[in-house]
Amino acid sequence: MSDRKDNIGGHLGVVTGMLLIVSVILGSGILVLPGLVYEKIGRDGIYAWIGCAALCMPILLTMIILAGTHPSAGGVAYYAKLAFGQYAELFVSLLFLGATVLGLPSIAIVGATYLEKTSHLGVDIHVFAALLILLAAAFARSSGGTLRNAVNLVGGGSLFILLAMLLAFLVLEIWDKDVRFDPPSSFSAIVSQFPLIFFSFTGWDIACHLSEDFREPKVNFGRAMFFAFIVVCGVYVASAAIVQLADIRANYNTPMYEVGIHVLPSAPIWLVPLIGVSLIAANLFGSVVAVSRLVAYLSRRNFLPPNLNIAPRNSVYAVTAALLLVLACDRIGVLNIEVMFSLAGMNFLAIYIISALALVRLLPTRSSSLLATLIIVPSLTIMMSVLSSLLYIGIIALLAYWLDQDSGRGWYE
Repeated sequence: MSDRKDNIGGHLGVVTGMLLIVSVILGSGILVLPGLVYEKIGRDGIYAWIGCAALCMPILLTMIILAGTHPSAGGVAYYAKLAFGQYAELFVSLLFLGATVLGLPSIAIVGATYLEKTSHLGVDIHVFAALLILLAAAFARSSGGTLRNAVNLVGGGSLFILLAMLLAFLVLEIWDKDVRFDPPSSFSAIVSQFPLIFFSFTGWDIACHLSEDFREPKVNFGRAMFFAFIVVCGVYVASAAIVQLADIRANYNTPMYEVGIHVLPSAPIWLVPLIGVSLIAANLFGSVVAVSRLVAYLSRRNFLPPNLNIAPRNSVYAVTAALLLVLACDRIGVLNIEVMFSLAGMNFLAIYIISALALVRLLPTRSSSLLATLIIVPSLTIMMSVLSSLLYIGIIALLAYWLDQDSGRGWYE
């Protein structure tokens, strides 16, 4: 059973799909978190990254199973509808849109901060952030073969540059050195960093909205997700290893910049920030593509105006307008980046819980129950530690209920 449509889809293979998924997952976290984790727990940091990657495996497997069985631009919202009905579909859709519409401008602001420091133009970072969003939208409005070419250019290019930088740093760090990683010294310290690292691995649910863009999604999507997971884990662990080998002592919030000064003191000062900006631009591109697919799906379901589904670019325009609106709210002080990241994170956790429950409902097997347990227990633990987030989730649930009751005629009419 699926919800595929003909005018969007069937153009991504394993390699291009993997590049697009990697672009969705790898974001600003890699530019900041390896240094923050190293500052807190030192040489145990690399084990925290490896442990968190292992914890994310059940989420990955759940998304692969659901998307391979039910490929749809609706992603987790579609799986929720199949398992629990229309209200659950609307609830998950609002959670997802809330997470991305709040989270993506935050990522753009991080990239804009790097860009402003590189350019020294004194321009407001929100202007640079808006330009990054518009650039991502310009590529994301592509479809078919043009989309495939855009993925190869943006996703492949940024990934190649990032991997080249990490390889250069790693080689320079281990050259003529006796490299040795000590066994973990404090299990509790390692576990304490999981909440901080965890959100670097979010996005597998976003990737599910791309499943109908694949040729033979039941086969190719799962393979692309698996290879993307290997690449993402490799990049994060390599970053943690480089920071540890460099033994940085300052600028923990910009660790790659500090590593660059340590191993390549003669390199241009703009080199590492420029690589960071290209990575964030690719992340925005992949995410805008995925979110626009959900908007088109909701338009097909008559939850959003029907003209958003006429062409792929229409849904991209709607997503871009929403991102720029949130960016403007941050500029005038209505929102701030810390609040946006926090709310986005809570949305993702709620989505993971519903995905796990949908898996058990649609595929009632012992392995499904095990996967669901491995997802629900840690997700609920994190959510309960921030009780104020439950009020936010409750408001979204009430809004979904209102839309469900009003779905017969359409709220936009």
